[in-house]
Amino acid sequence: PILLMEYAIIGAELAQEGIPEGTPALMVITSIGRKISEYSTWCFAEGDYLKGMLADAMADSALFSLEKELVPFLREECGMRKMGISRRLEAPHDISMEAQKVIFDVTGAKEKSGMNISSGYMLDPVKSNAVIYMLTEDPEIFMHQHNCRKCNRFDCKGRNIPDIPVKVVSGEDIYTIYVKERTSILEELIRQDKQISAVCGGTGRCGKCKIKVLSGYLPATAADQAYFTLEELKRGLRLACKAYPEEPLQIELQFQKEVSFEVLSEFSGDFAAHRVHDTAEETTGMQDTLYTAAYGIAIDIGTTTIVVQLLDLKSGTKMATHTTVNRQRSFGADVISRIMASVNGKKAELQELVRSDLTESIRAVTKKAGVAPKQIKEIAIAGNTTMIHLLMGYDCKGLGEFPFTPVNIKQITDTYKNILQDDFLDAAVSVLPGISAFVGGDIAAGLYTCDFDTREAYSLLIDLGTNGEMALGNREKLIVTSTAAGPAFEGGNITFGGGSIEGAISNVQIEDGSVEIRTIADKPPVGICGTGVIEAVAELVKQELVDETGCLEEDYFDEGFPLATMSDGPQIRLTQADIREIQLAKAAVRAGVETLFLRYGIAKEAVERVYLAGGFGFKLDCAKAIQIGMLPECFADKVEAVGNSSLGGAVKFLTEIHTRKRIE
Repeated sequence: PILLMEYAIIGAELAQEGIPEGTPALMVITSIGRKISEYSTWCFAEGDYLKGMLADAMADSALFSLEKELVPFLREECGMRKMGISRRLEAPHDISMEAQKVIFDVTGAKEKSGMNISSGYMLDPVKSNAVIYMLTEDPEIFMHQHNCRKCNRFDCKGRNIPDIPVKVVSGEDIYTIYVKERTSILEELIRQDKQISAVCGGTGRCGKCKIKVLSGYLPATAADQAYFTLEELKRGLRLACKAYPEEPLQIELQFQKEVSFEVLSEFSGDFAAHRVHDTAEETTGMQDTLYTAAYGIAIDIGTTTIVVQLLDLKSGTKMATHTTVNRQRSFGADVISRIMASVNGKKAELQELVRSDLTESIRAVTKKAGVAPKQIKEIAIAGNTTMIHLLMGYDCKGLGEFPFTPVNIKQITDTYKNILQDDFLDAAVSVLPGISAFVGGDIAAGLYTCDFDTREAYSLLIDLGTNGEMALGNREKLIVTSTAAGPAFEGGNITFGGGSIEGAISNVQIEDGSVEIRTIADKPPVGICGTGVIEAVAELVKQELVDETGCLEEDYFDEGFPLATMSDGPQIRLTQADIREIQLAKAAVRAGVETLFLRYGIAKEAVERVYLAGGFGFKLDCAKAIQIGMLPECFADKVEAVGNSSLGGAVKFLTEIHTRKRIE
């Protein structure tokens, strides 16, 4: 056996993308000599093909075994230079066959061992390997193995796909993740529970998962090239959802952090009336029982956020509230992304995420209120159909394809332990019933909050979000629909968009070209949330900087209209593409409203109240929503923001009598 090794510098003849000229390297040739090849050839010539094939296979195994013998020499050479190995290159997977001639010459293979190389750059003896090990200044990195990721010998017994170390810089935090084969950097960050938001569900469309490559090679994908400019690509910007590393990297996260999400936990109505035990009513489960020193928990599982509220069941008094971001957001901002993720093998992960969010929140709210777990008797959960399917572990396939059939939208009554797989509480759990695949228990809870079942006058409930759910009617008849508004109302698919986090622009005023903004929590601007986008578009329309077709004035058409400057330099702009996103979203809402009235057979003017539910509706300037055509003008003096009506319905379910019959 032969081992030849020489330290060298990558020259112009070997340099290519990802292999820069001037990189230090170790050039290595290993060989097991000519005798085995001659023996194998003799076997074939004698007609003993089985023996020839066996000899050839043994030779391959012997050659590969030299890899283990090589490791100590590699470590010695790296140790002398205080360097590590970042990448192994071999022909023809990583470098051209011509590179074998360079390695042959640099190592002096002919002079030292009598080896030869053909005009086609094949080594002689045949059972030989020529390899380049690229060196790095980080001595902790030692990626010396054969890159099985690029090898098509899938039946090889030596096949080994090592996890790729990626050092991550996130603000002041620095940590290392290990990315597995066929796993993106985004997926591994999600698996490590790094609170990452993937608005588009990792499809490469939203651009919210930006990373910057600080060291190492990560080729630009088609999605990267479509989203970033050539200059940005040269600076190392990539999308984490499409980043599949093949060598050690150091990256910087440039995600918009959502740890400080503004979560709405307020709702209209006062449900603090004492519960009255009604012996005449048939009671099932925990409903309508007179409690002494007992508590309940109302929960709203939103697509974006989760709210948990602890109540005194005897007085109806709110004791404590806990809010959190729904960590399923890592799999996409909208329910369709979550459905697809569940169908594509992520069902267990999604269920575990929501269970974990709920159990942690319940512990937090219990501790905050100073209530013993044994005193909590009942829990009510409201959520859209997809969120409940993910919580219960139902198959979501029927939600994602026509005719959109849910597994179960009836009221679910079970124990805390069975639903959340947790022993913290011994309480009954009621999951409020839904209406259809895309109008769920959160809307039923909202209708219940607003007493639609007792009102004689016509009312309209609109819950604005990625899906715009709405209901029209009175105690005689209710009809509902859901419109695919898209993620624009939550900052998704908006160039500088994001959720309702601190620093997100939420209000915009434009007067004579001068822009005044207000951000959530009055923090320095970091992006723009849904209400900010609506207000910005309305102001641009009012200032005639956007025409009736939605086209920005020529001065701003290419670069967008500047709204503010971030503390680290970049301007937050509203682009032409952003305006088109808002047009699609607001048109979906308006179409839903028009269709409901058409189907119901009444004029829009006949409605007495228009209830806007949810955090977006709570913050929305209705005059500006009307200005861009999202809502009809006749709604101007009829709109009432009711806040988190889903949570309100869950609270009402726990604190009033006759709840089960009314909600059903």
